[in-house]
Amino acid sequence: MGKKFLMSWARHYLHRQVRQRPPLPLEHFDPRGARRVLLINSTALGDLLFSTPAIRALKETYPDWRLDLLINPAFAALMAPNPHLERLISFPGRSWRLFPLMRELKHANYDLVIILHGNDPEATLLAWAAGSPYIIGSAGSPLSFAYAARVERQDPLEHAIERRLNFIRLLGADTPDKSMQLFLAPGEEDRAGALLSRHFGGSPSLLAAFHPTGSGSYKWWPREYFAALGDYLHETYGASFLIISGRWDRPEAEALAARLRGPSLVTGGRLPLPTVAALLNRCRLLVANDSGPLHMALALKVPSIALMGADHPRRVGPYQVEWGVFLYRKEEVCGQEHCLNQRCPDNRCLQAIQVGEVIDLLRSWWEPRYFLGR
Repeated sequence: MGKKFLMSWARHYLHRQVRQRPPLPLEHFDPRGARRVLLINSTALGDLLFSTPAIRALKETYPDWRLDLLINPAFAALMAPNPHLERLISFPGRSWRLFPLMRELKHANYDLVIILHGNDPEATLLAWAAGSPYIIGSAGSPLSFAYAARVERQDPLEHAIERRLNFIRLLGADTPDKSMQLFLAPGEEDRAGALLSRHFGGSPSLLAAFHPTGSGSYKWWPREYFAALGDYLHETYGASFLIISGRWDRPEAEALAARLRGPSLVTGGRLPLPTVAALLNRCRLLVANDSGPLHMALALKVPSIALMGADHPRRVGPYQVEWGVFLYRKEEVCGQEHCLNQRCPDNRCLQAIQVGEVIDLLRSWWEPRYFLGR
């Protein structure tokens, strides 16, 4: 079932449903009587981690609520140790696979549904199927007529963490702590330590991580820049390297590893995501493009330098944490034009970030705080 057809069907279906069972105004919702709440965040890893401050704040405000999360199954093992969540429900994807889950959700008796982030029409169809008269979602959704509350985006550059907090602020929940969270399962730290010992012949004195790829090459800092930076880190600090990649971008990661003078371990999609997180947690530095591993490192409080290009760091960069900084040159190189798409003819905005700038940041920001201080 194509997305256009599914969207058209969903619009007609939900219009009929709303006439029969209109959503109630959110003002009628009584938080004291609620027990089961469904959160929907079924897209990418970064989107999921951006939601963790809102999830934490919701649980802290309403500790008796049972919070279930509908999630991309690729990240379920990573989120399973989160103590704020009761149950993880796997998002089945598009097409007819939606309908068995819709039938299941009808019997779950949720008091409230919050769409923190999800692709439509799937997210709204599943939210409606949960049966609650109270759905909170984005006003930008073409299916927002089915919601009890529609949250407008206040600023096009509002950070993704704040956008998610705006959903729960309608319920009287909030937090001054905007840091993301990622919890490691018992045993993962030991597995990571054993893996590093086998690969490097012992625990590296300084393990630095690179994530040289991302969702599209228009987001990639040049390979030769990463290589030059790696050689500097090895020669100056004796660094060994964890190079994070999946299966599809493994050749790029291995090509980088071949150019580095220091020893390296390429994950290459061979390890479970929780083990990658545990390895990353042992690193004292990450340098990464705008990507899921960047947000993992920030959630783990690993000192991180983000190399930002197509998207604006005010929207998705390190946010209100002392252990994350960024470099960004797009507006100088490309002007104000928004270019967040995979058809970008080149990535001049990232090529404009010079290796020397990253080294300067290492000396001024990372070295005094996270190298000499440990």
